[in-house]
This record gives sequence, structure tokens and C-alpha cells, in this order.
Amino acid sequence: MRATCILLCFFTFLVASSAHPGKKKQYKPCKELVLYFHDIIYNGQNAANATSAIVAAPEGANLTILASQFHFGNIAVFDDPITLDNNLHSPPVGRAQGMYIYDTKNTFTAWLGFSFALNSTDHHGSINFIGADPIMIKTRDISVVGGTGDFFMHRGIATIATDAFEGEVYFRLRVDIKFYECW
Repeated sequence: MRATCILLCFFTFLVASSAHPGKKKQYKPCKELVLYFHDIIYNGQNAANATSAIVAAPEGANLTILASQFHFGNIAVFDDPITLDNNLHSPPVGRAQGMYIYDTKNTFTAWLGFSFALNSTDHHGSINFIGADPIMIKTRDISVVGGTGDFFMHRGIATIATDAFEGEVYFRLRVDIKFYECW
């Protein structure tokens, strides 16, 4: 009898203390930021304006033209301006620096590894990003894995969207950053 009572009390405790089915805990970001970065890939004729360049390509490919089959095998490095709005000519608040690797043969997908180096009146420091970028999806998430300065050890998610593109020479990404760990 005593064992049954203890078991019943324990079961009641578990039921009363468990989360309600179907309800997920909603986390709120501790800091949010929306920035744009502008990538102008070197095409052999725009050296004065280019902010990125193909540094590796499939055998026999041209380093000024992206490979034809979904750009598979191309690796580009970039040092792009970051702005607060979608205007390439707005004053930059920092630089996006890193690389993208086109890593899929049957669709446009890239792997990104880059940092935002911010140096403005509002923000100083870096934010580090890494992850897959399935380019054909309207919005996609990549991980924010750390930072320095105002973003020391921050982590979260960056939702990126291709805001504009002009052929294979220019694209602009809108980056909506939500930090869930702020130090």
C-alpha cells in the first residue's frame, strides 16, 4: 500500500511538473541587428570595383568566370562592404570577410565561412558565421558562432536572404542577426 501511494505521488508530481504538450519554450534574442553586404566578383574587367575573387575552380576552368554546372568546385574569397541599408553607396559600417565554396553538383548551394568586422560609431568588433547556404531558398539560416568586441562570445542565428543580384557579378545579402547568447 505504501509503495502504491509513493508511486502515485511520484506520478502526480511528474504530470504536474511536465510542460504542456504542444507548447515549446520561446526564446527571445538578447540582441538583434540587420545588415547588408555587397559582393562584386572579379570578372576580368572590373578590378577597380571587385570585392571578391575566384581563387579555386574545377580543372581547366577560368578564374574570372564561375563554373557552368551550378558553379560546383568554385571557391571565392571576399572583402565586401557592409551597410545598414541596401544601397551599395551608403557609408560602410564594416567589412564582410571570408569565403564561399560552391559544393553541390545539382543545385546552387554554397558553404559559407566569414566574419563581419564592424567599426562604426554604434558597433565595434567581429561576428563570426559558418554554415550551408542553399541559395535557391528565399531565406536560410546560418550559425553565428562567436564574436569579439561588442559581440564577445555572442552566439545565435543569422537569417540571410538574397536581396538583389545582377547576373554572376553582383549580389547583395540581407543578414538578420539574432543573438541568443550575449556576454
